[in-house]
Amino acid sequence: MWAVYTFVSYLALALLIPVAWALAPVWRRARLPRSVNCPALRDSALVELDAWYAVKMHTLGNDERRVRICSHWPERGGCGRECLAQIGVAG
Repeated sequence: MWAVYTFVSYLALALLIPVAWALAPVWRRARLPRSVNCPALRDSALVELDAWYAVKMHTLGNDERRVRICSHWPERGGCGRECLAQIGVAG
């Protein structure tokens, strides 16, 4: 029975390592803070994206992004997040 567990473990690693290798750059790029112009305040803001959400959406073939931290929050926390249009698909 240990041979079956060993085979399944190696198979899982053989699939997981290339997937992680391909998605690591997406995660790295998404977690970098960015300076954007806030359309609501017409001022610059520092924005951090949700890196795990970016990886999940990239895996599904979607370029959707989600803001994790913004320098104008919590006072402007209910904004429409129009600043995301300034961040490119590669970002």
